[in-house]
Amino acid sequence: MTAVFRNENGRTSILRLVILIGICLRFIPGLQTDFPINDGGMFLSMIRDLRASGFLLPETASYNLSNIPYAYPPFGFYVVALASSAFPVSEIELLRWVPAAASAAIVPVFYWLSLQFFGKTPRSFLAVVLVSFLPGSFDWLVMGGGLARAFGILFLLAAAGYVLRLFRDEDARSLRMANLFCALAVLSHPEAGLQTAGICFLIWLLYGRNRAGIVNAMRVSLGAAALTAPWWITVLVYHGFAPFASAMQTGIHETFLPSLFHSFFSLQGGLPLLPVLSLLGLFVTLRRREYLLFGWAFLPFVLDPRNAPAVAQYAYILLSSEGLYFLWEEFNRAYARSVRGDASRPHARLPGGIMVAVFGIYLFWFTFASARDLGRVSLKENDRATMEWISLNTPPEARFLLMTNAGQISPMTDAYQEWFPALAGRKSRNTLQGMEWLLGGEFYEHSLRLTELQACGKVACVEKWVSDNDAQVEYLLVRKQRVSPELPGSLQAEAGYAAVYETAETVIYRIEP
Repeated sequence: MTAVFRNENGRTSILRLVILIGICLRFIPGLQTDFPINDGGMFLSMIRDLRASGFLLPETASYNLSNIPYAYPPFGFYVVALASSAFPVSEIELLRWVPAAASAAIVPVFYWLSLQFFGKTPRSFLAVVLVSFLPGSFDWLVMGGGLARAFGILFLLAAAGYVLRLFRDEDARSLRMANLFCALAVLSHPEAGLQTAGICFLIWLLYGRNRAGIVNAMRVSLGAAALTAPWWITVLVYHGFAPFASAMQTGIHETFLPSLFHSFFSLQGGLPLLPVLSLLGLFVTLRRREYLLFGWAFLPFVLDPRNAPAVAQYAYILLSSEGLYFLWEEFNRAYARSVRGDASRPHARLPGGIMVAVFGIYLFWFTFASARDLGRVSLKENDRATMEWISLNTPPEARFLLMTNAGQISPMTDAYQEWFPALAGRKSRNTLQGMEWLLGGEFYEHSLRLTELQACGKVACVEKWVSDNDAQVEYLLVRKQRVSPELPGSLQAEAGYAAVYETAETVIYRIEP
């Protein structure tokens, strides 16, 4: 193994193998199910709205019959809508695979980005091993909602690389690509656009504070604004700035330090070694007076604490590769002094190929297990059958209250509640998706009220919530095994609730006047 690593062709072959395995891992969750992973219901409705409008941006989305402004960055919607129009593939099937494909593309793009930081050194190789095999690093990107998240991260990383070349290396040829990828990041995901702007500003602050840098910064900003203008001008004409102002207020309740701590110590795939390596990498880069990775590791939590971990983790991976390489060099020096007696001898080194292989296999095993288990969070066939029954057997104007999770998860991550309006075609009074474009500062409080509803164990609690929130409904849907144990019996004993549909998992009550 070590001999292979010392050979240029051997290193190239192993690098390609690592990237290929990293790409394949992103497709494993989709192979475990016949439906998009976890979320994506709102995106399905918006994709269909786009096709129905002849690929012109609609004024509002049909999702949940809520008149939600069609203000979400639409790049991923266009990809799926155009693909489903050009090929005999359904939008649902594309939501199963396009996010995985975009997430897979992140692996080679991140390797290219690591080359901008480290060149062709062992650190760039370690970085691609980490991004390929790090447990939990791509879970949210391969889900149905990853249609926006994965494209956003992909274009953010590409934009960061070209902007770095533009300002640090003064490579004028990178300007057009920087414009393109900054614009695509903005058009892919709301937070990705904000975080891309922040990282570009950080790079300019460190490397571009001169006349040429100021001119190039203006060119990048104006170029990205011009390329994204058809989207944001259309939204402004339809709705003004209100949807954007509303969306910007949905993450302010996540504070800097808790989000940073959770990201640093919890989003490392359960591998306690990585936080240590990241801290060591910070020490190494700061000792060299290199501040870009340090800034990238912390800036996202200032800009948007709620979604910062998805962006900051790539800085942590680069820092971890720095830390691991530094640690390896220190071990080699100690090994040469204590065992060989001569630290200057080139052969007095530990077998690096074996170390990388063991480390990579360890990461791969946990990542493979995580990817395989991820398919279990997909909406099940019997749940989809229930929603189809609703679409065929209830009035189009029917309003539903969904009891689905006993208050144990955030309403924003309840896949059943998100997919219900898209598949059943009926109004859900307690689905949260899309409300970020309408509620503004009230979004967080509304989310808390929805969580309180799910915790209800008696019908009186449900009725009080309906009354307090003026949530007029005609139907109540209960997932028997997912709600408080007392609730199904409480409903059966209460007059005014007539069961119109029941399976082993779900019961639907029509609420009598």
